[in-house]
Amino acid sequence: MNPVTTIPMTDETNPANHVITMSFEEVKVHLKQRFPFIMVDRVLELEPGKRIKTLKNVAGNEIQFLGHFPDYAIMPGTSMIEAIGQSASLLFSHTTGKGMNPKEFMALAAVNDMRFLVPVLPGHTMIMEVKIIKMTDEAALIEGVASVEDTIVTRGKLSFARITV
Repeated sequence: MNPVTTIPMTDETNPANHVITMSFEEVKVHLKQRFPFIMVDRVLELEPGKRIKTLKNVAGNEIQFLGHFPDYAIMPGTSMIEAIGQSASLLFSHTTGKGMNPKEFMALAAVNDMRFLVPVLPGHTMIMEVKIIKMTDEAALIEGVASVEDTIVTRGKLSFARITV
């Protein structure tokens, strides 16, 4: 199976008139994270060098809900940051062609102006939208927004640095 599927898109900002989408199995090929820490279920739209829109189905049986909080499960803010960061990682790997080397990846370097506006609960479907503000071969700055049912639940900026291990 081809790890990336292309479908038509009518966005004027995409001159090739294509957007990339990915299933969960395809997402796993491109992320370094593994269970229980994969926070992206599908890529809905990806424009290399510009933006990505991803989906995370929040399930009540996820490990973070054992302690956050046992009597009223709320998705931790760090998990929402991770979901935005993983979305950015998928975008980076399709933007530069780098990040696929097993010894190289873009690591989270800083969290800026992150706001948590509405709790995310089990049963919610969280949509992450990430836009590249600035990117070089060695670093990137993105703006990320997560929403549930068209309500923004968190937003902010993340910085990344290329790491070789």
